[in-house]
Amino acid sequence: MHHFKLFALFIAFSIATFLGCAQAESFNLETESGEEVTVHDYPATFADAKKPLLIWFTEGYAERKSFKHLVSRFNDEGYDIWQIDLLESYFIERSPTNIRKLNGNGIAAVLAHAQTQAKTFIPISTGRMSLVLLRGLRLWQLAEQPTNGYGKMQQSVLFFPNLYNAPEKAGDAPQLFPIVAASSLPITIVQPTEGTFKWKLAELVTALENNNSQVTLASVPNVRDWYFLRRSANEVEKQASEKLVTDLGRWLSISKPTNETAFIATAELNPVEVTKRKKGLVPIEARPAVDFELSDTFGESLNFSDKRGKVVLLNFWASWCPPCVKEIPSMNRLAESYDSNQFEIVSVNFKESPQTIRDFLKQVQVDFPVLIDQDGKVSADYEIFSFPSSFLIDTNGQIRYSVNAAIEWDDSEIKQQIQRLINLKTNEIKEH
Repeated sequence: MHHFKLFALFIAFSIATFLGCAQAESFNLETESGEEVTVHDYPATFADAKKPLLIWFTEGYAERKSFKHLVSRFNDEGYDIWQIDLLESYFIERSPTNIRKLNGNGIAAVLAHAQTQAKTFIPISTGRMSLVLLRGLRLWQLAEQPTNGYGKMQQSVLFFPNLYNAPEKAGDAPQLFPIVAASSLPITIVQPTEGTFKWKLAELVTALENNNSQVTLASVPNVRDWYFLRRSANEVEKQASEKLVTDLGRWLSISKPTNETAFIATAELNPVEVTKRKKGLVPIEARPAVDFELSDTFGESLNFSDKRGKVVLLNFWASWCPPCVKEIPSMNRLAESYDSNQFEIVSVNFKESPQTIRDFLKQVQVDFPVLIDQDGKVSADYEIFSFPSSFLIDTNGQIRYSVNAAIEWDDSEIKQQIQRLINLKTNEIKEH
């Protein structure tokens, strides 16, 4: 009978793994301000006391098949997982701004409860939720005063963290939130080499080390942010996803703080308002467009300075970005409306392979040059924070307008502004 029960248990867990989901129980915790946070507990398939509890703060992807499959694989390797979605717990609309506004009280409550458990634990976050995790960790340190500032926490793991206050308009340099420089923690940052913030990693590490955080960097080659959560992952992303369970164990083995290390949370923290992004075509103080040279999908090189003398719409995009694709037809129509000697569209693709773009162009009509920013350096020079981002550049190579979202480019008001920039050049010629 005993063997039969074990066999039945094994079959049940095998079915759950095959289906890509694990069985979870839920419990609620109350924050200091009286809000309730729901914790979904996914127990290990077979208990392993040596494996830490993983506390995963998600941001809207908990029900994805890719994430459930990942949870099952961690469970099969002996990890218990708590999964928490704060926006879901608080019944708050899911948006980047609402994530950035979370104060961290919910995370502090979860960590305080984790500290009472027998196991060590590791809080994990992705993207913008990493900002909230740092806030919650600081509140937990101040309220609970854990030994050496981290207690039973082995490490905090931030996957491709987005710790920036979104700029008002495209082209403005994003600013790190004050919590970054105020944090004092053992932190592992997992940074895909094709990620959006690759070129800002040094700035981030410097800010985190301001208050003696111990930062360990883990690089994942040839993949983008969110690689293990993508609905249509490519083969490289799938392989990297399959390695994630073993990779995490390896990263943790080299990033443990020593017994002598103490982390002291900053008591005072200046509040910062979350920036409201300006919508539509936004006029900006004229500044020179950064020159660059990139190749198109067939290896033909284009120097951007060669476009001087005409008005240019410079568009930064990616084929995996639905809003980017959505605005292409209106850009085609816009290009048709003008003499190519007066106005032209130049698009810069973010870090995709020439073959990927060639395949995309077979499916979607694009009537303007597509250049490939293979390493993301040009996008970084233009302070691209989100996709799509675009700039209207006058005939003298000065940026005059920016757009930080998809729009209908052949709208009459936008065409009026473009014509105004063209007329400025025409009038200059007449005067001479």
